[in-house]
Amino acid sequence: MSFYLAIVSPLDSPLFELSFPSAKPPPGSSSTSSTSSFPSWSTFTAANGSDLGADGPGAKVGGSMGLLSGESKTGPERDRAMCQMIAHKSLDSVEEMMDGTGSLYLKNIDKHNEWIVSAFIATNVKFILLHDIKNDDGIRLFFLDVWESYVKILLNPFHTVNTPIRNPVFESKIRASAKRNL
Repeated sequence: MSFYLAIVSPLDSPLFELSFPSAKPPPGSSSTSSTSSFPSWSTFTAANGSDLGADGPGAKVGGSMGLLSGESKTGPERDRAMCQMIAHKSLDSVEEMMDGTGSLYLKNIDKHNEWIVSAFIATNVKFILLHDIKNDDGIRLFFLDVWESYVKILLNPFHTVNTPIRNPVFESKIRASAKRNL
């Protein structure tokens, strides 16, 4: 089990992102055989049918499409890029749900293969969480902790609004909240 948090500004630019494994063991299983806590990407295929999850020598993300500079990405880099893509793809769903409800916490708004997307909207800043288990109460409490930490960052006179957050204390608070609630 793993989680990916993205904080996105009102202008849809990323302010903060963090990938972290769950501190709690998965239900119904004592151990996993995978070396990564992220879901497998073997279900993604390119237009020509080649497997995008292949980790063979010279495998490129995007199949025959390749990357702009032609380099290949390793497993963790590919996982990070895939999480970013899923989180930013779900922003349209978040905005649609945002207009129809007055709630701050939007649970299970989108699903992409193994990932479930939940969101928390506060002052037009979107907190997007990708997760692979249902834990609605824990996720809601996690979002409230993240919001509280985010507000404390905004109150810092040395922080400029809508700029990326590069604060080690903020990251440690997010990790502690994830360990406690997720």
